[in-house]
Amino acid sequence: MFGTLKAFAFIAATLSASAVLGAATASDGGVIITLPPRSKDVGIKKVPDAAHPYIAPGPNDQRGPCPALNTLANHGYIPRNGIASFEEILAGTREGFNMDRDLAGFLAGFSMMARGNAFLNKLSIGSVSPQIPVVPGAIDGPAPPGGIAKHDRFEGDVSMTRQDFNVGDDVHFQIDLFDEFLSAVEQFGDDNALHGPKSIVNMKVMQEFKFQRFQESQAADKTVSFHSSRIASSYNEAAFILTFFANGTDGLLSKQALTSIFQNQTFAPNWFRRSSPGTFDFIVDTAAEVLAPHPIQPGANVNGVYVLDPTDTSCNAAYSDFVLNNLPHTLNNVTNPTFKKNIQTLLKIVATPFGCPELLPAGPVGQ
Repeated sequence: MFGTLKAFAFIAATLSASAVLGAATASDGGVIITLPPRSKDVGIKKVPDAAHPYIAPGPNDQRGPCPALNTLANHGYIPRNGIASFEEILAGTREGFNMDRDLAGFLAGFSMMARGNAFLNKLSIGSVSPQIPVVPGAIDGPAPPGGIAKHDRFEGDVSMTRQDFNVGDDVHFQIDLFDEFLSAVEQFGDDNALHGPKSIVNMKVMQEFKFQRFQESQAADKTVSFHSSRIASSYNEAAFILTFFANGTDGLLSKQALTSIFQNQTFAPNWFRRSSPGTFDFIVDTAAEVLAPHPIQPGANVNGVYVLDPTDTSCNAAYSDFVLNNLPHTLNNVTNPTFKKNIQTLLKIVATPFGCPELLPAGPVGQ
């Protein structure tokens, strides 16, 4: 099961709301996607800096279910309109959260293929955008890409602060669920001289709150889906919060910082990014620790009964589920040179952190 968790890596974004970083437009009108070299700017740093003030999103700016992406966009670490390229996502996650390239590469690469336009190298951190047209050949159906806010593939059930798709609002911040999160901090959190009693989000908080949310979803959603890739995503979300939302000065995540990013979608005062890059393996190990007290096996509710998935014997269950069940099989049929090259590039990037043989997409179209 812990091997299954080698699957997620939360999303984030880029430098600023300007042109696509490092982008090269091909003769066929596509934009070539490239994996940038690892940055040497990997130390602790105050965030935001003077060049990235908070500006509330406008009515046409895209925002979605990911508080980290929303916060990065509100500060211009990725384009403020919420439409980002692969390279911008890697740059923004590094600058804002000190996320390692391979972790960000998996997140951005999978999301681009699943919910973006990999021909034009554009991904909405929210929903459908007029700036992102249908992919060439309508290989994923006649509708434009749904952005990461669209249910399944990237975002899914058992969110910390969003409802399940079949229960309620799965895109926007739900204050009642966040209050449950804060209640868990009050019950299990650590005391701190600066922030007060029960003010620090620790491992125990995450362990208990995550399991509580699973139980709530299982009870309320008769069709809850919690297959290998979603289990990995969900628990790596918890690991991401513990790892990347904590203040880099002391490694502690206060309720103030948690509320600032989740509810206000801005960085807390005097907040610093972590002092070393957060890697894929570190996130996976942290997620495994979150899951350990209350193990959950991949499965889904069928008529209100949780049915376990068959045992997976592949190199990595989550990686297999991501690619074989969540990326449309028609990506294998792309003939446009730039589009095809971009898909090949992204599939390799997605496979790399798992150390598994590269798989080809086999999922349904238009999901």
